[in-house]
Amino acid sequence: MITMDDVVVLARAHFVGRDVYFTPSELPANIVIPVEWMEFGIGTLEYPKFPLVWYSFKEKLPWVLSLLETCLIGTVVLGGANVELAYIFHDANGLYYYIGGMPLNSCPLKEDKVSSVKGELSRFYSHVHNGFTFFPAQSMGPQKIEDISCVADLIDEEETSFAENWVTVFSNGGGDYLAIDLNNQAQDKGVIWWHEQPMDPTMDVDVFEIMDTWISIFLEDTQSCNDVLIQKSDFKA
Repeated sequence: MITMDDVVVLARAHFVGRDVYFTPSELPANIVIPVEWMEFGIGTLEYPKFPLVWYSFKEKLPWVLSLLETCLIGTVVLGGANVELAYIFHDANGLYYYIGGMPLNSCPLKEDKVSSVKGELSRFYSHVHNGFTFFPAQSMGPQKIEDISCVADLIDEEETSFAENWVTVFSNGGGDYLAIDLNNQAQDKGVIWWHEQPMDPTMDVDVFEIMDTWISIFLEDTQSCNDVLIQKSDFKA
């Protein structure tokens, strides 16, 4: 069991070197966050504090939404060169964190990679987060647009032309990637590229279904807030 006071101490220690803000009232004037983030914070079990725009992906990412609703301890804003939203969870090993970047509609990037992503995936990047990954590995979630790479560059073979138009959008942390085909993003279809079978990818997969499944496998031991939190009536972040 853990108290919210413990969460504050541990989160500050985990992100040493960065400013950690636990309530909107703590934000300095020079840090501007998206409107969707304004209800961030910790300290209550009445309702989860995450951007409500996530609910527009409830059918696409049902397991992830269930995780946010039942297991999310809270969200905090991280200051620094990049302002980010940290999601706090707990499993048998203690607290762990996912980091969400600014949605692209709040901080547009001047990069060709932005226009390469289409469909519902583009809407996720534009309205939810530019990247939502396990910290610090930066894996097991949609990569930041800046971090996507060409699958052909990952293949140690002479013939890689088949993968020249595939770009990564999700790393499983073990060398395998979920990718999209820039020439065929109809109905949010993608490709799984396996590092141990580089010439034998799994084709025509549903991007969101694979994301939801991989995240569910990785985070299956996450504990419910009600099972790990000791709620104190006098808690103040």
